[in-house]
Amino acid sequence: MTTSNLILLRHGRTYSNASRLLDTRPPGAELTEIGRTQAGEIGRELAQRPGRIREIITSVALRAQQTAMRVAAAYEQSRGLPQGGVPVTVRAGLHEVSVGEMEMRGDEAAHHAYQQAFHGWLRGDETARIPGGEGYHDVLRRFKPVLNEIAESLHAAPEAGDVVVVSHGGAIRTVSTHAAGVNPEAAFAAYLANCRYVELNPVGQDGVRDFGHWDVVRWDTLR
Repeated sequence: MTTSNLILLRHGRTYSNASRLLDTRPPGAELTEIGRTQAGEIGRELAQRPGRIREIITSVALRAQQTAMRVAAAYEQSRGLPQGGVPVTVRAGLHEVSVGEMEMRGDEAAHHAYQQAFHGWLRGDETARIPGGEGYHDVLRRFKPVLNEIAESLHAAPEAGDVVVVSHGGAIRTVSTHAAGVNPEAAFAAYLANCRYVELNPVGQDGVRDFGHWDVVRWDTLR
């Protein structure tokens, strides 16, 4: 049976990443030269996969949009496709988990607070949030409608290929953990570097599976 997958790709390195700043509020920082190179490299890497990519969907954040456009261009060039052969669409709801009062802080106290909250998001702790920021339910509430829509399209036309969603490290790991029932401790340890991805199969034998029962096809560093 032909299947197609959902690839959740973290954006390339940004100036905020380089300065270790908690940058979650769109539009956010732009890509560094390293980040632009990473985006081209992953586009060429994806072009080596079997099958094809039907669409790239990106969050509203500047870094995600810049990554998506460079991934598309590199993929098209590698596959001999015309410019625009892989459509890029911006969708609301796919941005990073808000860190509220810790926004644009890079001190150790802020990073410690983030790690504590992040661990809670993975475990499904409804109280886990940074003051003024989001909890995991807030993130799922805006992500799930988009991902469920993609899952339905993958089920309806699996032969059309995979869909890439360019999003953000914390959001990807949080959403993927709950989408596929991943062990929270394993997900917490599985850091997702810039321009690396989690690949999920949301389509079961009997159609679209419920969110929470999807399969992990690939998660870089997950053991």
